[in-house]
Amino acid sequence: MYITVVVVQLLSLPLGQGLAAILPTKYFKTSGYIWSLNPGPFSIKEHVCITVMASISLSAPYSSDIILARHVFYGQMDPMSFQILLALGSQCLSICFGGILRQFVVWPSSMIWPGTLVNCTLFNTLHHKRNMAHERFFYIAMAGSFIWYWVPGYLFTALSMFNWICWIAPNDIAINVLFGTNTGLGMSILTFNWGVITYSNYNPLATPVCFISFFCLAYYLYQAISGGAN
Repeated sequence: MYITVVVVQLLSLPLGQGLAAILPTKYFKTSGYIWSLNPGPFSIKEHVCITVMASISLSAPYSSDIILARHVFYGQMDPMSFQILLALGSQCLSICFGGILRQFVVWPSSMIWPGTLVNCTLFNTLHHKRNMAHERFFYIAMAGSFIWYWVPGYLFTALSMFNWICWIAPNDIAINVLFGTNTGLGMSILTFNWGVITYSNYNPLATPVCFISFFCLAYYLYQAISGGAN
């Protein structure tokens, strides 16, 4: 079971607002610093901080693949200190590159990376109540997606992989090899399940059209070059 960042983002809002309502507002003084368990209402900054920390810890660092490959394929078991330092080094390296290239990848703040555009829009919808149309649309879409998921997920699972060609000739070996989903190449796969579309952590709604066009162009160029070489 894999928990996405959006799930944490949605669940942390009522939990944060609940803690803001029940935690005491008493102030404490420690070494000249005044602090409180409940400094005020649950803000968007706290919400973003929780979501960022959760997104970092939801997936294992890529260095774990290195350690696992060395252990499984080469029989080399690295000490725990090396594993911890490798994980911290690989994780901090991306932060260092972000700081070095902040003029190009961080500033200005309005230049949001397309992959995080969905989360930023959801933050503004949940915390900024100036436009009720966005909030109403969000709740309607969430309720509709929840109800619809029961259809391809449990009631009619064939909609998740709507392989209509194999339905026409289920006993034809050639058709099943070409168009079969589980036993073939899946050349005619059609799905009505959003979970299947985003299964490989790919969201078509958040991917720029230029990236998709470049990917398709690169694929056809590769086919043309490899075909000409053969």
